[in-house]
Amino acid sequence: MDPKLKLTIQGNPNEELHLLLRLRNPDVVPKYVKVVSRFKDIISCRILRKHLLMVYTDDATFSLKAPQVIPVNTAIENTDFDDVELVESLREKGTAQSQKSNVVFGIIDFGFDFTHPNFTDAKGNTRFEKIWVQALKSDEENAYGYGKIIDAEVLNAANATKHPFKVAKYHPGVADFSGRGMHGTHVLGIAASSGKVGRKGYAGDSAIIAVDMGANYVNGSDLSLGDSVKLIEGIDFILKQAGDRPCVINMSLGGHGDAHSGQTLVERALNNALKKRPGLVIVQSTGNYFNANCHHSGKLIQDEVKTLEWIFKNKDKTPNEMEIWYEGDDEFTIEIYDEAYQLVKKMPAFKDMVFNVDETVDAVIFHRKREPNTLKNHINIILTGRPITSKLYVHIIGSKVKNGVYHAYIERDDRGQSHFNKSQIDTNGTTGSICNAPLVITVGAYDQRSAYKNPLSFSSAGPTSDGRMKPEVVAPGSKIMASKSASRFENRASGRLTAKSGSSMAAPYVASLAVKVLESHPTINIYALRQYLFKHCTPYKVLNGNTKNKTGFGAINALALLQSFSKS
Repeated sequence: MDPKLKLTIQGNPNEELHLLLRLRNPDVVPKYVKVVSRFKDIISCRILRKHLLMVYTDDATFSLKAPQVIPVNTAIENTDFDDVELVESLREKGTAQSQKSNVVFGIIDFGFDFTHPNFTDAKGNTRFEKIWVQALKSDEENAYGYGKIIDAEVLNAANATKHPFKVAKYHPGVADFSGRGMHGTHVLGIAASSGKVGRKGYAGDSAIIAVDMGANYVNGSDLSLGDSVKLIEGIDFILKQAGDRPCVINMSLGGHGDAHSGQTLVERALNNALKKRPGLVIVQSTGNYFNANCHHSGKLIQDEVKTLEWIFKNKDKTPNEMEIWYEGDDEFTIEIYDEAYQLVKKMPAFKDMVFNVDETVDAVIFHRKREPNTLKNHINIILTGRPITSKLYVHIIGSKVKNGVYHAYIERDDRGQSHFNKSQIDTNGTTGSICNAPLVITVGAYDQRSAYKNPLSFSSAGPTSDGRMKPEVVAPGSKIMASKSASRFENRASGRLTAKSGSSMAAPYVASLAVKVLESHPTINIYALRQYLFKHCTPYKVLNGNTKNKTGFGAINALALLQSFSKS
């Protein structure tokens, strides 16, 4: 059973659980399951806790997963700018367009400032068709059973008042106490600014459908965007609102964990959506985890012991988590020692254990044989906080070895990131946790101010754990200027810009170019569109290991891509 699912078994038997389920047959749903969204064999659903084990053991169930926390790929830098000419000089000019685009721009993020002039049309009306704020309560029910859906009529009426956020009952900057600007507004501005302040985005004439997953304090991070169930239902919401129109969806989010093979139920759902629907593109950021010291890989031989040094920050009060994934034919034993090398716990293969570390922190270890989606064995070590000991030594012992290859990840924690000893890290294979699906377009970041478009130091590297190229493309990601949202203490956006860096900023640039492709080829399928985009990339000449694994097919060449439309 999924480790997080095991943690949900106890509780009110009549509580409705939000889960993801992979069906053995897409046409057969287990009893007691309420389907909320469907992507072929992957569904999001509601199940009463008292029915959980019956659904899990039902022949129609292939895999059942509890919600997984989804962090946002946070920006690395943030600086205010007022100089519009400076903005224009740092980015390529957008192409002007006099009519509304036939392509919908969808985005899943948090903090969308509908009062910013860059998201209004020539008549001053909002370009947001709808914003689904998942963390807000609403008096009106919707198909998903939570959140507040705000339509264009309400946004326009609110924008005409002195206090638009109060009228709409949605303040996008409620979590912004310092005035740095919200992530979602900035990301959206890169792709879809109408150009009233700064440059126009390539999706600057598109209608916008946004899902605000909310900034929640989860697992020590106040930058967590809900969970995997809400993410999938956000995709469902955007596609239903888009209808038959071509659609590009940007997601700049993800964590460190999972198997990095593109087999999570989220990634399977995304892949299913892309296979089924022509005129759909999903773009994701690769993550900013190259220097996070949170990935280790290796290969054991029979009876060999590998020692992982798990290091904690002094002031860390947050939970900590490590995952180890290895081949299904192997069998590993785990031993945990404190910093004085006193044995804390020894765990035989495929046993779950609850124990205490230095009488301060509770810990649980789940060891699952052949997780059904990856067919890999999975060890999940979860600590409720930081132990008194400054580090733990985790021994991986090859009890029965046929293959021996393994990957270990320390989960992302923005308020107290633990990490491996630097001598043990593998900077390759550091892509985000949910950006590895074969058909999504995964984007890394380069420094557009450098002569050689150097990949940014923090931009994550592939390949996936099953050897596929991720990211496939890189785009500008250093000090990108785009729309700045109002802070918690402001009544509306000031119409300013702000600069941020990260793969979060590179992804919407590529997403906006995908909009230009769909405007000319609205029924193109994802296979042809991927080839079209990658054909207009400039490969990197210096192909050392890091550069190759960070840059994929190369830097997107927007000018060549846009010129290709006039020749076709």
